[in-house]
Amino acid sequence: MAYQALYRKYRPQLFADVLGQEHITTTLKNQVESGRVSHAYVFSGSRGTGKTTTAKILARAVNCVHPVNGEPCGECEYCLAAADSADIIELDAASNNGVDDVRAIIDKARFTPLKLKKKVYIIDEAHMLSRPAFNALLKTLEEPPEHVLFILATTEPQSIPATILSRCQRFDFHRIGVEDIISCVRSAVTKAGAEIDDEGLLVIARAAEGGMRDALSIADQCIAFCGNKVSARDIYGVLGGMDSSFLFTTADALINGDAALAVRSLDSVIEQGRDMGVFAADMAKHFRALLIAKLCGRSEDILSCTPDTMARYIEQASRCGETRLRSAVDALMDAVSGMRYLSLPRVRLESAFIRIASPDKAAEADANGLMERLEAMETKLAAIEKGGFTIAQPAAQVSAPAAEQTQTAEPRQTIAPQQAETARAKPQPEAKLQQSNAKALWETVRRAIQIKNPTLAVLGMKCECQIEGDALFVRFPKRTIADAFLKPEMLKVAQDALSAASNGMSIRFGAAEMKNESVAEKAKKAFGSMIEIVE
Repeated sequence: MAYQALYRKYRPQLFADVLGQEHITTTLKNQVESGRVSHAYVFSGSRGTGKTTTAKILARAVNCVHPVNGEPCGECEYCLAAADSADIIELDAASNNGVDDVRAIIDKARFTPLKLKKKVYIIDEAHMLSRPAFNALLKTLEEPPEHVLFILATTEPQSIPATILSRCQRFDFHRIGVEDIISCVRSAVTKAGAEIDDEGLLVIARAAEGGMRDALSIADQCIAFCGNKVSARDIYGVLGGMDSSFLFTTADALINGDAALAVRSLDSVIEQGRDMGVFAADMAKHFRALLIAKLCGRSEDILSCTPDTMARYIEQASRCGETRLRSAVDALMDAVSGMRYLSLPRVRLESAFIRIASPDKAAEADANGLMERLEAMETKLAAIEKGGFTIAQPAAQVSAPAAEQTQTAEPRQTIAPQQAETARAKPQPEAKLQQSNAKALWETVRRAIQIKNPTLAVLGMKCECQIEGDALFVRFPKRTIADAFLKPEMLKVAQDALSAASNGMSIRFGAAEMKNESVAEKAKKAFGSMIEIVE
C-alpha cells in the first residue's frame, strides 16, 4: 500500500476529534441532532484549521441514518458509502471559477442523489470564484432543492460578496492552540512508531502558526529526515532556523552593543547552510517576545513558551529599554521585508544588526536614537546603584540676588570700530561671573525638574545659559528639546524653582539655531514688509 501523509492518515472522522473548534462542532452536532441543518454554510479561517475536514464530517452526519449525538455512526450504509460517493462533490474554486462551472453545478443540483439522502457540494477556496460566478449562484443558494447542501470553505471571507454571506450560516475557525497541536502531533507520531522530544514538539507547534496540517507535515518531514527518534536540534535543521540558545546569545550581543559578535553569529548561520530569511524572522520574533515581556511581564499564553523560556525573556528584557526594543523589532522587520528583493540580503541584515547594537551612533535628528541612548544611560545608572554605589548629587549653589546680578545701565557711548574689537578681545570678568551665576541658577531649576521628569532633566544638561536683564535665557541644541521644556507643566515647575532661588527672576527657553540668526533676519521677523534692507 502506498505511503500516506500523516495529516491525511490521521484526519478526524468525528466532530469530537476536531481540536480547537468546539464553538463550531457543538453547534453543528446540535443542528444534526435536532434536524435543523441549514441549506448553506460558509467556513472561514486560516489554513490547516479544519474547514474541509469539518465539511466532510458534516456531509456524512446529515446523511447518516442513525446519528449518535449529532455524530455520524460510521456503520450504516450511508456512512460507509459516503467515503467514495458521487453525491458528495468536492470542487476547487481556483480551477472552477467561471460562470460555466457554476451553471454546471446548478444543472446537476436539480437531480436527486444516487445513494445518499442529500447531495453535498463542498466548494474549497470559494473566494476564488469570479463575480459573475457568484451572481449566477445567488438564486440557487437562496432557494436550493431540499436534497442539496452547499458548504463554502475560504481563507478570505472578506472577498466573498455580502449577498452570498447573507444567504449562508457563517462559522469562523480559530487558530489551533499550541497545546492542542502538541497533543495531536504526539499522538500521530506515536501511532506512526516514531518519537519527538518535548522541546521539538514545541518548536513544531510554534512553527505551524495555528495550522494542524502544517504541524503534521513538519513532523512527517522530520521523521523522514532523522528516522524514528527526532530531537529539537534536528527540527531546527529541517526548518532552516537556529535553536533558542543561539537566538538568546545573538540578542545578548546586540543588547550589549557587541556588533562584531552579532555579525559573527550571522556568519555562522550562513556557514551552516541555514536560511538567512528564517534567521532574520526568528530574531524579529525573539525581540517581539522581549518587548512583550518588558510590557506584560509573565505572558506564556501570548508567547506560547515554557516557564523557563519566559524567565529568560524577562531577564534579557530587563537589560534593555522599551524604545530600543521597539526600534530593534522595526529594524528587523524592515530587514525581513527588504531582504527578499536584494541581491545581497546578507548586507541588509548586517546593517540592521549594527544599527541595533549601536544606538549611540544614531543620527542626531533621530528622536528614537536619542531615547535609546537615554534608556541605556538609565540602565547603567540603575546597575551601578544596585551594586552598592551611589551617585553624588552636585552641591546646591546659592545664587546671588537678582539685584546684584544685573548691572546698572550706563549712558551709551560711541566707540570706534578698532576700540570695539579690542574690547571684545579682552576678557570680561563681569561676563564670566554672570555666566557662572546663570549656570548655578539653571542647575537649581534642573534639579527641580528632575523630580517631575528625570528624562527631560537629562536632556537639559547640554545647554547654554545666560542672564539678560531680569530673565534667565536657556538655549538647547535642538528645537524639539526646547519645546519639551515649554510645555505648561514643565514651564511652571521651572519658573517656580527659579523664582524661589532668584527673587522673582523669569525664565526663557529657546534653541541654539534661533540664536544664530543674522541681524537682517531678525529685522525682517520684527518689521516684516515695513522695512527695506539695502546691502
